[in-house]
Amino acid sequence: MGIVKRQSVQTSIISYIGVLIGYVNLILLFPKFLTPEEFGLTRLIISVGVIFSQLSLLGTSISILRFFPYLESKKLQHHGLLTFLLLISLIGFLFFTVVLVLFRGAVTSLFIDKSALFVEYYYYVFPLTFFLMVYELFFMYMRALYKNVVAILIKEVVLRLLQTGALLLLIAGLVDFNGFFLLFIGSYLVHTLAILAYAFYLKQLFIFSRIDFKGIVSAKGIMRYSMFLFVAALAFYYTSNVDQIMLGAMLGLESNAVYSIAFFIGTMIQIPGRAMNQVALPIITDGWKRNDLKQLQNLYTQTSLNQLIIGGFIFLVVWINLDLLLSFLSEEYQEVHILVIIVGLGKLFDLATGVNGEMLALSKHSKVTMVTNVILIVVSTLANFLLIPVWGIAGSALATALSLILYNTIRMTFLYKKYGLQPFSTNTWKALLLLIAGFAAYYVLPLTENRWFNGFYQTAFVTILMVASLIYFRISPDIMASYHWLRNKLNL
Repeated sequence: MGIVKRQSVQTSIISYIGVLIGYVNLILLFPKFLTPEEFGLTRLIISVGVIFSQLSLLGTSISILRFFPYLESKKLQHHGLLTFLLLISLIGFLFFTVVLVLFRGAVTSLFIDKSALFVEYYYYVFPLTFFLMVYELFFMYMRALYKNVVAILIKEVVLRLLQTGALLLLIAGLVDFNGFFLLFIGSYLVHTLAILAYAFYLKQLFIFSRIDFKGIVSAKGIMRYSMFLFVAALAFYYTSNVDQIMLGAMLGLESNAVYSIAFFIGTMIQIPGRAMNQVALPIITDGWKRNDLKQLQNLYTQTSLNQLIIGGFIFLVVWINLDLLLSFLSEEYQEVHILVIIVGLGKLFDLATGVNGEMLALSKHSKVTMVTNVILIVVSTLANFLLIPVWGIAGSALATALSLILYNTIRMTFLYKKYGLQPFSTNTWKALLLLIAGFAAYYVLPLTENRWFNGFYQTAFVTILMVASLIYFRISPDIMASYHWLRNKLNL
């Protein structure tokens, strides 16, 4: 667990620096200097590009993690695994590009009434998709090499700073919106080139290698696994982005702008979980390889508990300071409050279920993963389609939360019935009671007329309550280990 804890801390710190930059971009700058329609366009085109890139990858990004331990050999350039998967991805990209070009009229007809600006910038989707596809493949390659930190830095910090710079050029009047949007898309090119440069620096840029698996694994087996996992990966990214796409088609780009702010704030609670899951993937692969169920159960329980505690605490702090966080926004964005609650609860449930998705995806049960993810895609689409006309943007947030709950429940149930693996322990319920006590404490604390002072003292009080309780009741072994390490460092 040492490498998980160390890289989780490092990547969490980087991710929160990225969140700070993201807050400046999405809360302070974009809504102020872009119209809601222009702001919404940036969100919608990213969502379309993400789904398009996952279609193009054809599941290859997960295959790197699955097969890299068997083919790892720097001397033999990992037997050409990266080259093989990159070729498959390029074929997927070319195929879906042809499809989206041929059916451009049918696709744009869904947006022409409510989101005409997206139709105008439709062809920008293709370069964006290519950059996202290549980055994702190399991002997972870095995970397999246990080189997560720089990859996260590029994705969470460098990319957002580039987009800040593009907007500052717009604010300064040096470019118009067309120029800004070109630079916005170009930021994804730069971040892709950056991760390629990092792989070159590590002397691991094996993109023109001889493909020879030497009977260790078969190309057919890799392709079969990739296609099974294709639906799994697509389901995750689809359900994370279909809300933006359907909002753009059914309500307009202004709704994308409002929803993106709520989604950004709501997903702040997921950052520790994302960091922990990213570095846990190779360990899960190793556990399945050795059939070490004890190690897998230990990892499952610890990630679930730690993610619930840390994610729940962040959710509580965000909720305490939500009015302050949104005080810079105009009235057009005030619907964000209810959206943050709905999205946040869905994300918190996702955190509390630990690494179940990663465990299932990296196991031998690819067919089960495929079936459950098809169900998830259908449910998320229907939920958005039915709930958006009734509750508008809140309906989309509810559809997202319900999809997360259903998906995780299915995954948990299967792992428990098949292997006896489940994420919860007695400490889980203690952590949940502690979070409820934190929310109760917040609501009984008196308020002053100063919003900044309220946020500061309420956050400080709840933080002290949470930390003291965690230490006193020894709820998390990992948190206690970190506490004792800190005491030793400080000679306390």
